[in-house]
Amino acid sequence: MVTGRAGAARLLVLAALLATAPAKGADEGLAASGRRMLADVRALTSEAFGGRRAGTRGADDAAAFVASSFRASGLLPAGKTGSYLQPFSFVDGATPGPGNRLSAAVGAPVSRGYRLDEDFRPLALSASGTVEADVAFCGYGIASPETGYDDYAGVDVRGKAVLVLRGGPGGDDPDSPFARHFPLRAKLDLARRNGAAALLVAPARGDALVSLRTDFDVEPSALPGVSVRRRVAEALFAGSGTTLAALQARIDGAAKPAPLPLPRARVTLAVDLVPHRATTANVAGLVPGRDPVANRQAVLFGAHYDHLGDGGAGSLDRSPSRRIHPGADDNASGTALLLELARTLSRRRGELKRSALLVAFGAEEEGSLGARVLAGAPPVPLGDVAAVICLDMVGRLPREGLIVRGTGTSPRFRDLVASAAREAGLAVRPFDPAWGPSDHAVFLAAGRPVLFLFTGYHRDYHRPSDTADRLDVSGMERIHRFLEVIALRLLGDAEPLPFSRVPGDGVPARAR
Repeated sequence: MVTGRAGAARLLVLAALLATAPAKGADEGLAASGRRMLADVRALTSEAFGGRRAGTRGADDAAAFVASSFRASGLLPAGKTGSYLQPFSFVDGATPGPGNRLSAAVGAPVSRGYRLDEDFRPLALSASGTVEADVAFCGYGIASPETGYDDYAGVDVRGKAVLVLRGGPGGDDPDSPFARHFPLRAKLDLARRNGAAALLVAPARGDALVSLRTDFDVEPSALPGVSVRRRVAEALFAGSGTTLAALQARIDGAAKPAPLPLPRARVTLAVDLVPHRATTANVAGLVPGRDPVANRQAVLFGAHYDHLGDGGAGSLDRSPSRRIHPGADDNASGTALLLELARTLSRRRGELKRSALLVAFGAEEEGSLGARVLAGAPPVPLGDVAAVICLDMVGRLPREGLIVRGTGTSPRFRDLVASAAREAGLAVRPFDPAWGPSDHAVFLAAGRPVLFLFTGYHRDYHRPSDTADRLDVSGMERIHRFLEVIALRLLGDAEPLPFSRVPGDGVPARAR
């Protein structure tokens, strides 16, 4: 975190310089709200913040910048111990110790030993420990109640080392119905819940080992796990009457599981890791409602402020050198919209019955870690959060309109979204299901009504070319007006907002 007067002074000087910079061509014709949002985006995407990767000084400075804006808007601190910040630590990689080993015996008492970083590598979130166990193949290591797909159905993996493939049936499309099950932490946790002793992860495509900087979480898994080359995984099928390639083709072709015990195969593995820990923070501010009863409830407005730093995990840049990823659309745009909403709600606080909780989430790119931390230790009890509205990539409004996911998660939302769109003069594309790969999914899983605002993916997504000059700031002005209408209506009354589970939710709406 930025601490002391020197850090705060540096941020205030930077913010002042950017906010008062002479208007460029892109500023012309913008309303005051657009100029403020553009200034915030320029600040957040400046080299001073270095791409805002969680755990770096750039992200710490960005969090302090957001906190300074909340303070200037008159929001009350809603973080920890009277601060705007809710700090938390997380695992952002690991260093292998000297004790990592993997060997396998298939139909014979003699084991074949494998080489660290050549044939296998521990998973960054793995527990340390030693396991000797028979092997069972469990497809992609996914159990998806919303689709009826379960790689563990019909096979007993208790005490076994489970072999799974990365990704999901048919590929790793983020709009796949299995997308939320792709993370390695999800595969580790599911294997543990099914009683497995260890997890082996093989590539579904290509033959790369998993980097020790690929998966992130607040804590390591309780299960040992390793990444193995394709040839190591294939060798475990010797004498089984089939191959890994044949089973994978069968699963991908029919989208049906094909688990298989491999009783001839037995592995011995030892994982020896020293986890790296990093610290980042959520930034939270509160505008209290004026109704002494209704103000116990809050509507949460959220946007993640972090991005990808100078590349690495999550980057789609194919350049051989590391370059700063400014993250203008993802998600300086949502953060700027959140800061502008804070100004609006503070100015109109006399109209609010419910309270407004505004949160800039940290470490979304690492798996919505900040949202998970906040849901576990909320400034307002989660049961009193009437609704959650999240903003992620809202800076490139297409002709087809703003994507609004989650209109089916409360009976009030469809009419509310339609009327707010008319009042704001904004085309919208509503989707009843809410699930999608962003922070709102955490609160959907907790049974809160959610709306997710999103303008769509583009060729600059997770690349250094996602820059401020490519944003449609006039579109952001219209989205702000739409958001303002929704916010004032939800905060200005005390009508209940019952939660509705949309059939099949948990499956991302295809809305590119």
